Amino acid sequence: MKKAWLSALLALTVAAGVGSTTALGEGAMRVFFGAETVASEMPASKAESVESIVNKLGGFVDYDQQSGKLQVIKPNVNIIVVEGIQQTRNKNVVFSNPVKGYSDKNVPRTFNVFVEVDDAPIAKDLRMQLVLVGPDGKEVSKGKEWKYSTQNANSFYFSEPFVSTKLEAYGTYKVQVQMKSEKFTSFVTVGENTFTVGR
Repeated sequence: MKKAWLSALLALTVAAGVGSTTALGEGAMRVFFGAETVASEMPASKAESVESIVNKLGGFVDYDQQSGKLQVIKPNVNIIVVEGIQQTRNKNVVFSNPVKGYSDKNVPRTFNVFVEVDDAPIAKDLRMQLVLVGPDGKEVSKGKEWKYSTQNANSFYFSEPFVSTKLEAYGTYKVQVQMKSEKFTSFVTVGENTFTVGR
């Protein structure tokens, strides 16, 4: 998943100038992807549209207008949907029965979602939430809002159950992980996993 995202970001970088940028002159930026220069100039006015595209790819843009620096932050998120999660005395996490799908709709289902986050944005108040989205693109259920401080460590994990959730349509359901912080005020979907209902 990370490799695919980086390929998409690299293609986007070449087309629209995403990555780290440094001011070149009044209203112009030099664009970098890692240590490599991708474009020598880009209008600073494109920063907002770049942010919109990066958000759709599951990342955040930190743009400093004064210095002309634009930084792309992409958390690495892994999501597992299983019937059960347990933690042993020695802190090992044990998963049981990964959920790939259910054959019938309109049956209350209970499943657990385990989320592991690495490379999260550095924040005093990082918020996370799980959202279950139906085949029609509408929200079916939402979990609680989790709060973390990532100032000392930007890796963590959490799990949350969806209890007696009624899946009323056949098709593919998405379990989305959404994130925001005091610096990025809108929730952005930073990862998702899917399962199907139907034969």
